[in-house]
Amino acid sequence: MNKPVTCLTQRRHRMIRPLTIAHTSDVHLIDGDEGANVRVAFTRVVDAVIEHDADLFLIAGDLFDHNRIHGVVIDFVYAQLARVTCPTVIISGNHDNSEDDAVLARMNFGKAGRHVTLIDDAEGRVLEFPELHATVWGRCMENHHPAHRPMAGAPSRMRDLWHIGMAHGFYVDNWGADRSSLITPAEIASSGFDYLALGHVHCHRQMLHGETLACYAGAPVSYGRDETGCMAIAELNPGAPARVVEYAIGTRGELAAVSRAVDKIAAVG
Repeated sequence: MNKPVTCLTQRRHRMIRPLTIAHTSDVHLIDGDEGANVRVAFTRVVDAVIEHDADLFLIAGDLFDHNRIHGVVIDFVYAQLARVTCPTVIISGNHDNSEDDAVLARMNFGKAGRHVTLIDDAEGRVLEFPELHATVWGRCMENHHPAHRPMAGAPSRMRDLWHIGMAHGFYVDNWGADRSSLITPAEIASSGFDYLALGHVHCHRQMLHGETLACYAGAPVSYGRDETGCMAIAELNPGAPARVVEYAIGTRGELAAVSRAVDKIAAVG
């Protein structure tokens, strides 16, 4: 599972420092017992961020399964993100989109720490991280429909900095597909991003267009009981090809077993 895939092109620009990016999406956190295994999976995602000593943690949409989330699950997210010490950037997806009273809009990420930033601008926003020699661009999703273009307004590179993007949408070969929130090869290639963190598709997938390596991290919780959920760990090094590893989180059955064990310990305690 944890097999590295290497971008085949070399960057012509020079970067100052290496960068390790932990990337997840489509976590789909929900309330109640039904969401217990999902909470275990997100805990493992955060464990991986820490274990890999990531410089940057990207959550590319659908952290939550819907916008009606309240209370305990929100506090759980604060607690997990507080374990992370690196800059953390979140965008919304089609399940937790930026509608009125959306769960992400209601949250106070300051409770998790100053390192967490929600990009809530529908036109897109660039964050600069001088200590990482990097910028991150993303845009929130207000509505998931055919006219929505997740890559619209993607900016050009700022100086000699790592140029990183985030988008939540469906990758297609051309505009003719009858789907919403489309992302095309031409948009990926023209963006010039060193790494494009994608969300929406639940399977891990990597696409190289131009000099941009785009990646669907995959969902931490898989559809099938015996299929393995995953995330992505990307390594950017000056003068070297980008490398992305599909990092295993666990099968649905394994996550459920851990959840049951935790419940038993809590009951005894």
